[in-house]
Amino acid sequence: MAKGLLEKYNEKRDFRLTAEPRGKAGKRANKDLRFVIQLHEATRTHYDFRLEWHGGMKSWAVTKGPSYDPADKRLAVRTEDHPMDYNEFEGVIPDKQYGAGPVMIWDEGTWMPEDDPDKMEKKGRITFTIEGTRMKGTWHLVRMKTAEKRENWLLIKGTDEFVLNKTKNAGFLKRETTSLISGRTMAEIRKAGLGKTGVRKGSKQAGPNATAAKAKKPAPAKAGASLTALMKKFETPELATLVDQQPSGDAWVHEIKYDGYRLMAFVAGEKVILRTRGGKDWTHKLEPLAQAIGALDIESAVLDMEACVLDQNGRTDFGALQAALSDEHAERIEAWIFDLLYLNGEDLTKETLIDRKSLLAKVLKKAKPPLHFSEHFESAPDLLTKACEIGAEGLVSKKKDSVYHGRRTNYWVKSKCGLEQEFVIGGFMPAKDFPKAIGALLLGYYKSKKFTYAGKVGTGFSNKLAKEIYQKLIPLKMDKSPFPDKVARGLREYVFVKPEKLCEISFMEWTPDGHIRHASFKGLREDKNPKAVVEENTKPLKEVTKGMKPRTKSQASAEKVSFNGVNITHPERIVYPNTKITKGEVAEYYAKVAPLMLPFIEGRLISLLRCTGSIGGQCFFQRNPMKGMGDAVHSKAITHKGKKHEYLYVEDEVGILQIVQMGTMEFHAWQSQLADKGKPDKIIFDLDPGEGVPFEAVKLAAEDIRNRLKRIGLVSFPRLSGGKGIHIVAPIKPEHEWDDIKDFSREFSEEMASEVPGAYVANMSKKKRTGKIFIDFFRNDFSSTAVVPFSLRAREGAPIAWPITWAELRKFMKASDITLKKIDAKLLKNAQKVSQEFLKTSQRLKL
Repeated sequence: MAKGLLEKYNEKRDFRLTAEPRGKAGKRANKDLRFVIQLHEATRTHYDFRLEWHGGMKSWAVTKGPSYDPADKRLAVRTEDHPMDYNEFEGVIPDKQYGAGPVMIWDEGTWMPEDDPDKMEKKGRITFTIEGTRMKGTWHLVRMKTAEKRENWLLIKGTDEFVLNKTKNAGFLKRETTSLISGRTMAEIRKAGLGKTGVRKGSKQAGPNATAAKAKKPAPAKAGASLTALMKKFETPELATLVDQQPSGDAWVHEIKYDGYRLMAFVAGEKVILRTRGGKDWTHKLEPLAQAIGALDIESAVLDMEACVLDQNGRTDFGALQAALSDEHAERIEAWIFDLLYLNGEDLTKETLIDRKSLLAKVLKKAKPPLHFSEHFESAPDLLTKACEIGAEGLVSKKKDSVYHGRRTNYWVKSKCGLEQEFVIGGFMPAKDFPKAIGALLLGYYKSKKFTYAGKVGTGFSNKLAKEIYQKLIPLKMDKSPFPDKVARGLREYVFVKPEKLCEISFMEWTPDGHIRHASFKGLREDKNPKAVVEENTKPLKEVTKGMKPRTKSQASAEKVSFNGVNITHPERIVYPNTKITKGEVAEYYAKVAPLMLPFIEGRLISLLRCTGSIGGQCFFQRNPMKGMGDAVHSKAITHKGKKHEYLYVEDEVGILQIVQMGTMEFHAWQSQLADKGKPDKIIFDLDPGEGVPFEAVKLAAEDIRNRLKRIGLVSFPRLSGGKGIHIVAPIKPEHEWDDIKDFSREFSEEMASEVPGAYVANMSKKKRTGKIFIDFFRNDFSSTAVVPFSLRAREGAPIAWPITWAELRKFMKASDITLKKIDAKLLKNAQKVSQEFLKTSQRLKL
């Protein structure tokens, strides 16, 4: 920040009288940018919203405070820039001083701009993602065009999973009235007297996606990993396989199957986060549970549990749980905790189930409702019958000696009293006697990526609930049926909706034509991705437990691993020696990113980098198909200039994993699709820095290419190569031949090299590259390939080729910054947005 920008701040204050910090510019940062919101009772109470920018804090006064309802457009008046030291100010500004009155640190954290902040400010629309305790998600600051002297903006919530409806949003600011750092109210801050009196003791409040504070001292460093590290390490819970009967014998224990929402609780120091099975942060919805967990005598932990509401007979009731969430009666929700994955710095996932539960029982020994220890039972012939008689959903049976896995296994199995599962709503039949209400829901699930009709449900909801569901579905209305196959006509005309809402359904049976019979609605679900909803098939217990023997800890890492039905052999084999990453972990990563990666290789000819044993062994490129690669790996014969070659390609996620099973580390693809008769649909420039060239210079070169392409009407996207350089890619319509694209890219690169010969070279000769950046345009040729986004690289540290925005590029220090160990939900979400923007870009290259 230029020193002069703080002159206005300094002129308004007499630092002999006020304890506010003097205006000194801080160090400019490109990442981990801070934000702070300070509640300020001056002449008029307002919320000062500040964003770190050029070494200072850009500031706006939000008169009514932030709103989680996108329909609210809160006035945000631009004020003078503040120094970064102001982020720590909590106290009272004396009378007759500018802004006299108490100031509270209401929230703080980090923010990430969507694009260059200066450019967005100039355009009058600043879009950013915020990660605080009370403030989360996407937000917009939009400048108003008014004749007023003051600069007026609007603070608006972006549409995402953190949005609150009007009812829940209305009470948000009324609940959040204490300091984030000291836990004090405004009255207590004022009572403490003049000056800076804020002392960091840890927050006692939690807000709309907040982490719940614990009423005890911060955890010491030895307590274990950070909250972020724990959530990365334990991303998904273990899931049970549905079987046709309960197992018996001394090797198993059995738990009641609860009718609720599966949750994982992460505890680190002062904070608690509750996350659903689908990865959503629900701390704000379940504050009493978070606070109860925060009061446990633990410093760091990961707990596996089910959130439920009991009915009048003491049975868990999913409908009652939904009602409690909808009506904001979170105090009615309780948790049954059945596993302990991590405690005070120790990973327990390789301990046996019985040992983990024994330790969990000690942790919960003094716990009171809403927390409960989930008791287990030894095997008995009629255990399932008794569970059904008391109104339980069924049983979850677990091998006593099993270790914990974050995926579905045969060591946990579930047997149910009746059939029930999640379905996706694809439409509804309006109610006959009530306006604006549903009479029946059209249900579906995904089968081989196809949205498949499963039948209707017309019972299980009251008139009130039927109207509420109508209001949730009507904004999703669409003209055509989301079901590819024809749906038989009903008594009244159907209203079709986008398949985005989920519900829980109990039913009698599946019919031979794939529909459900005698269905009853249990409640809406919000904890799962609609595309993850498939038909849940019951497996014979004998098949599931066949060959199952007592296991030891040493056998845990060598067990059979499968993703998308593809068995991964030798999953325990270490393939990245320096980081101890195994083949199983590589397969797990590719299974996770396969949906994001597929659009960049589907229907394209590909080359593979395979390694025997590990990346330290023999690695080789393969572009020809071979026997044993899998039935989802296809071959294609291509004739070019009189020569015929066989190449390989895949069309689905199974194909990706079958290739990974064969030891593939890297995926490289052609810049054309088979469907476009081989014509290139993108131009790619690979910036390869010579010896002695810093990465900052490579980033400047990428910006240079971006600007040059922009001048000829092409939008481009950067990608970290996972190696040393950056790829700049411009999608184009497949209208030109390979020779035309190669000539264009060569001339483009040679022109850059001739204009700036001291920085660039367009010649492959390594002798000429020292101290310069080689602009590699040779990817734009027939049969040439480039590494695919989301592909691992066979290099030390397991780096990944990763799509990013131009704004994000500025914060990276090297092209291999993103590695397998760093992948988390936030990185994946940002990369998904970038990829979607790239895939929808359609532009012509004019030659």
